[in-house]
Amino acid sequence: MSEDPTRKRRLDLEAHIREALDLINEYEEKLLLSDDPKEKRDFERQIADLRRQLEKYQAELNELEASAAQARPPAAIVEGVMPLPPQPYFAHPFPLLKYFTGRLKERQMLTEWLTEDDRPVLALVAIGGMGKSALTWAWLQRDVLGFPLPGLGPDPTEVAEVCRVPEAARPEGVLWWSFYEREAYFAAFLDEALTYASGGSVDPVAIPSTYEKVKTLIALLQERRLLLVMNGFERELRAYAGLSAAYQGGAETDEAQGDFRTCTDPHASGFLRSVATIPMQSRILLTSRLLPRELDDLAGCRQEELTALAPEDAVAFFHAQGVRGTRAEIQDVCAPYGYHPLALRLLAGMIVNDLARPGDVAAAAKYSPIPELVPRVHHILDMAYDALTPPLRELLSRLAAFRSAVKLEELRVLSPFSDEEELKGSLRELLERGLLFFDQDVKHYDLDPIVRQYSYDRLADKVAIHTRLMNYFDAIPAPDEDRVRSLDDLATIIERYHHTALAGRYDEALELYRDHFSDLLYFRFGAYQICIELLRALFPDGEDKPPKLTSESAQAWTMNALANSYRLSGQPRRAVPLFEQQIVIGEKGGLKRSISIGLVNLATLQVILGGLSAAEENLRRNIELSRDVNDEFLEAIGHQELGLLLTYRGIFEEAAHEFEAAISTIIKLDHKQGLGLTLAYRALHTLLMGEVETALEIARQAHEIATSLQNERDFIRAEWLLGAALVALASEEREQQHEHLAEAEGHLTEALTRCRSINLVHSEPDI
Repeated sequence: MSEDPTRKRRLDLEAHIREALDLINEYEEKLLLSDDPKEKRDFERQIADLRRQLEKYQAELNELEASAAQARPPAAIVEGVMPLPPQPYFAHPFPLLKYFTGRLKERQMLTEWLTEDDRPVLALVAIGGMGKSALTWAWLQRDVLGFPLPGLGPDPTEVAEVCRVPEAARPEGVLWWSFYEREAYFAAFLDEALTYASGGSVDPVAIPSTYEKVKTLIALLQERRLLLVMNGFERELRAYAGLSAAYQGGAETDEAQGDFRTCTDPHASGFLRSVATIPMQSRILLTSRLLPRELDDLAGCRQEELTALAPEDAVAFFHAQGVRGTRAEIQDVCAPYGYHPLALRLLAGMIVNDLARPGDVAAAAKYSPIPELVPRVHHILDMAYDALTPPLRELLSRLAAFRSAVKLEELRVLSPFSDEEELKGSLRELLERGLLFFDQDVKHYDLDPIVRQYSYDRLADKVAIHTRLMNYFDAIPAPDEDRVRSLDDLATIIERYHHTALAGRYDEALELYRDHFSDLLYFRFGAYQICIELLRALFPDGEDKPPKLTSESAQAWTMNALANSYRLSGQPRRAVPLFEQQIVIGEKGGLKRSISIGLVNLATLQVILGGLSAAEENLRRNIELSRDVNDEFLEAIGHQELGLLLTYRGIFEEAAHEFEAAISTIIKLDHKQGLGLTLAYRALHTLLMGEVETALEIARQAHEIATSLQNERDFIRAEWLLGAALVALASEEREQQHEHLAEAEGHLTEALTRCRSINLVHSEPDI
């Protein structure tokens, strides 16, 4: 099949534009640093010439795009949001360092998978620092899209040809997403992927349920031949899901190999299982330190482990970096480091910047040999870090305190230099030594995760640095709660919370959580996993110890909040020990009300897990304690939950007495939400007794209260009960069966849609 000349010209123009922009950025930086008037004039002239070329290329590209837009259906155009297929969309471009070399065997494997393998998912798994992102980005740019990569090492044409994807086999579109970026959760990926995969014809906001979004995306991936790259997927797994995941190194615990390989988001779990099970036209390339457990043994997933560089690649890389030496000399230097890509990059940077013999491979001889039992990468990091001047070490460690890529203005907050030029010069040296990345397109500086973890560990005064960052983000106004429309609107305040917690200001962090996003995350967005990540930051000693908070009541509240988030996210067994600890703390401090709350919450979990006797004992104890402290509301909750438990056990008469006790107190206290919940339980009670019409009447009362209070969970429960009662009524009133079932379907569908919309995993099985 001949190559489409229009597509080829568009790709050529895009490549010319990228090259021109790179050169403009390079010359502008040199112009800024130059003190020579003649040199400055030369740079200004070259920049002006490049801008004229850029305008010419852009004008021709615009003309091509305008022609394509006329032929494209109007629904496929999204103005100013993102490029749409066939153009690639790089949501988080990877800042590939110069002189990426080789990996021809791995690139050929990726091309073979894309063009010949019938398995739609490929999981590229490797330890940190092995170069998963760099390999994938280089293959995507050069071999899939045919873009030139400025600064890339030599690539023999006759060899590299086997890596290139034929024009006829190229995907219709490419989406690159990196989970390493700040707040780049699966939910955000889902929205962007839906817009891109649909060509702009699907508005994610118009789909209220995350579950339905996943189904819609899967349907699109079945229809279209797209390539989705999900880079750094370990950040979606329990092993790396916390706010401090950026500071985690490459080693995983045994636990990480088990449950911690599971996705934190149940919708991400469902997505992976579906794309690796259902026949797909599209392909999904996933890079991760760990294979997600959801992909274990699935026929549609191909797993490949990325290993060390080939010796020939290491030699080519060293030569490209400017290291002088024979093939044998370079291999002798690289072999002790196991040809680990990150280790070799740092070693080459040290040789090139050696003061006595810059660029001479023999300079490596003075570096100490690797001690036994010391990991190779850790050893070279020791040497690379210690080779820096003290101010450079301080700058690198302070930069590591950021959780993700940062701009220069953010770096200035932590700069150890008083002079701006010193800061820029130091950043350039860190780049030359391979310790730092710089993305020319968005002007972001970033670190390899292993370098970040190591440098952060060497940071002398973490509390002081996080305090400065806390104050920096504190100066940015918190979002108005009424104007928050998505999790992105909370990114800045979450970053402030993160640094407040790491500064050891746990009480202030909890106050931030309660005042600014607790209700939003928990009730409005149902973002229970994010609640878990945020609250876990208050447990620096682990969840088996109390949170680092001053007051016992705050400790109890935090454990209760974390446990409830686990419960609602479908992890009840992780919630149980937290509720038990909350009760212990309450007993130590004589906090009877806290004990009572813990007993009720623990009992509801025990019901779910089948411990009915223990649950009943805890609920009766709650009722006694509530009477001791004269807390009528908590006593009513105890009666309400005990009534539900007795209903499940079929002890209907005693259950009715418990509900009556709860309702009379709640009406007296004028607590509408409590009344609505008790009525919902009462509706289930009468439904299980076979009193269908009474159950339907009570369910309508519960629904009316839930609607007036706009409580999403209560509304979902009431919709479910209305649907269940109508289904039961349809079996009794045969002549109106069709009408009852039609109405039931409406209520049950509404309940399920809303349940999935807020990730209420706890309630979905009932519906």
